[in-house]
Amino acid sequence: MPITFDAAAKRIILDSASVTATELYSRSADWLATSDNAKYGAVFRQVGGDDLGGGLSIPPYFFLQGAWRVRPMESAHNLTITGNLFVEGGGVPVVSTVGTYQVNVNYTVPVQAQGISTSGSTGPTAADIAAAVRASIATELAQITKVSKIHGVGVDLVVTPTSRTAGDLLQTITTTSNSTTVSAA
Repeated sequence: MPITFDAAAKRIILDSASVTATELYSRSADWLATSDNAKYGAVFRQVGGDDLGGGLSIPPYFFLQGAWRVRPMESAHNLTITGNLFVEGGGVPVVSTVGTYQVNVNYTVPVQAQGISTSGSTGPTAADIAAAVRASIATELAQITKVSKIHGVGVDLVVTPTSRTAGDLLQTITTTSNSTTVSAA
C-alpha cells in the first residue's frame, strides 16, 4: 500500500483503511533515505523492540515527532491502526481528512507485559501483619477497653453511692457538699 509523505504539511497520507505502526515507521525510514528528504528531520522516534530471549521481545512504541500526523484516505471508512502509535509529548496521531468524510479510527495495540522478579523473598503473612498491628496499638486498645467498661459496654455496670464496678474495673465515688469525685481504686 503506498503511503505518501507531505513534508510541507507534516502529514503521512494513507490510501488504505488498515495500517500498522511498524509499516508507517518503515515507510518513513524509506522516505527519509530517498533524495534529500532527511533535511525534514525524523518523522518518528521508536523505542522497544528489544529481544528478551526465549521468543519474547518488548513491543515497539512509535512516537510521531513535531507536527507530523497521520491523515486517513479521502473516503468514509473505518481506519484500523495496529500497534503502539503515539504523538511525542501527547496528542492525537490522526487528523481529519481534507474532505468532509466520516472516518472512525480503531487502534489495536498488543497486550504484552513482562514480570519482574524480586530476589525470590516473600513478604509477611496476613497473620504476621495483624499481630504487628495489634502489638503496636496494644496500649490504645487497653485504654479503649477500659473506657468501654466505664460506660458498661460489653459488661454489666454496677453503681452504688460509693462505687462503680464494671468487670475487673473498680472506681470509688466520694461526695462532699460541693462536688462528687470518681477515682480509680
